[in-house]
Amino acid sequence: MISYPKRLIEIDLPIKKISAHARREKSLRHGHISALHIWWARRPLAACRAVLCAALWPDPADPHCPQQFRIDAARLINQFAQAAINDRNLADHCSHDTWTKWQVLNRNGGLDARQEAHWNILRFALLDFIADFADWDNSNVPEYFETSQALTQSAHRALGGAVGSSPLVVDPFAGGGSIPLEALRIGADVFAGDLNPVAVLLNKAALEYIPKYGRRLAGELRTYGQWIKTRAEKELAEFYPIDADGGKPVAYLWARTAKCEGPGCGVDVPLIRSLWLSNKGKKAVAIELLPNRPEKRIDLSIGHNKAAGPGTVKLGSVTCPLCGYTTPVSAVRTQIRSRSGGSSDARLLAVVVERPHEGKSFRLGMPGAPWKVATPL
Repeated sequence: MISYPKRLIEIDLPIKKISAHARREKSLRHGHISALHIWWARRPLAACRAVLCAALWPDPADPHCPQQFRIDAARLINQFAQAAINDRNLADHCSHDTWTKWQVLNRNGGLDARQEAHWNILRFALLDFIADFADWDNSNVPEYFETSQALTQSAHRALGGAVGSSPLVVDPFAGGGSIPLEALRIGADVFAGDLNPVAVLLNKAALEYIPKYGRRLAGELRTYGQWIKTRAEKELAEFYPIDADGGKPVAYLWARTAKCEGPGCGVDVPLIRSLWLSNKGKKAVAIELLPNRPEKRIDLSIGHNKAAGPGTVKLGSVTCPLCGYTTPVSAVRTQIRSRSGGSSDARLLAVVVERPHEGKSFRLGMPGAPWKVATPL
């Protein structure tokens, strides 16, 4: 019977380096699973990869660690360190401090699992390897994932795993699939599931269909995606009529309204938290609210390269641009409830229009008309 050895994750983890790699991942698109589909609670691949390695690999310095794992791990780390010193490309994928340690390791003749004094060195060599492997740029470097898979297999066999099998990682709430994907990367078998059927479909596509069908699947997706796009454009064309100048509406921006309860006012106020339509440097665009006191209404215009004024909503209360009265949140909620949520009489604020060779721009619902008559198209 094998006594339970502590795993690396129970001893230490290079949190600072892993966190830096996880933060960098947010800016990645090409080749990343986040480019395949959107998931609102995605876990960083860097953190999942590091945690899985540290959870599956025993701590070599633990008294109960199987000696066979120490022997295999020392051999694999020695080979990796030697490759990092002799291969300039692999050296470039190592962090500077870790590469310096690989140099020292080579200079001292490498690790010997038979010497107890080397077990603690091996522990921290594995943690340094994990820290660098968490880097997205290293996720598909052969030396990294082949070494990690060999370590996973060695740990599995040393801890009593059957020959020809792999450790099993079970994720019953897989979500966007970060944990199952990284478990497969480091050589484990995976059972992934979720209560959300969308998550199940996403995981099947990423973990089963893509490895099974490869480029064929990509071609099928393009073909049927174009078929859906063409059919949708045909069926929805009446709701997105082309402008006289060739601009094509791609989105309508609406706002619910609340009636100002200020004395003698009663104007319909659009419920807008922010007046920005786009806040991108020189291309900034904002809605301007224009009080029209003679006709007791609020007109709209769209201002380019102008700072946006305050919205009408703050903490649920609504301030009228015409009279300045603030209708309290309780009264606003009563109005909205009486109109079943207020969506049926919402007002069109602006239309996002796409023009050939110009990109996206904004216009009012009906060019040149006041907001009051900017009715749905």
